[in-house]
Amino acid sequence: MNILAVVLITTYVLCLWGYHYLYFFLTERSGVTTQRNLINDAVLSWFEIALEEKEYLLVIHQIRNVIMAVTFLATTVVLLLGLIFGLSASGLPGNVNRLTHPLWLMAITLIYSFFNFLLCLRHFTRITFLIRSAPEKLQAITGDPAEVYLSNLFIRGNREYTLGRRSMLYGMVVLTWFLSPVVFLILTLVMTAVFIMSYDFRVR
Repeated sequence: MNILAVVLITTYVLCLWGYHYLYFFLTERSGVTTQRNLINDAVLSWFEIALEEKEYLLVIHQIRNVIMAVTFLATTVVLLLGLIFGLSASGLPGNVNRLTHPLWLMAITLIYSFFNFLLCLRHFTRITFLIRSAPEKLQAITGDPAEVYLSNLFIRGNREYTLGRRSMLYGMVVLTWFLSPVVFLILTLVMTAVFIMSYDFRVR
């Protein structure tokens, strides 16, 4: 593995995994304001209103719409992985070398994306059958009120959905490595900067 490949892969790992896990860590810290903090507060108020007004079916229908989107994206990831693994007779991208670095990186990213979508589905489907549970039963699980417990499930599912969706985007950017390693590096940095300035920390 040459120095350029090490730089590219290190930058990619820091942008995809390093930044995003740092971002979610900061989101859970008090005193740090992110877009996700504000969204999480809105989610809690949504469950508070839904439980107070007994809008259980409305919550289920809204969650179902999200589940359909997640299922579509997870299926797309599986198809892309099938395409990558079908490029060789062995079912693998081939021995690790300068030509297969992008394929291996894309495959690992998409596998990571797929498992995040699975975890996301787990959290969202759990909401659909716990929404109608007795509040005291939900509170007995973690000690939190029912609306807090359900909102935390949704927040965890939303976090996995974000990681899965963004991993897909990063995986698509890996394809530009075949055109030019420099283009791949620039696009990785630019996309991360867009996430930071437009979606994660910008407060309107």
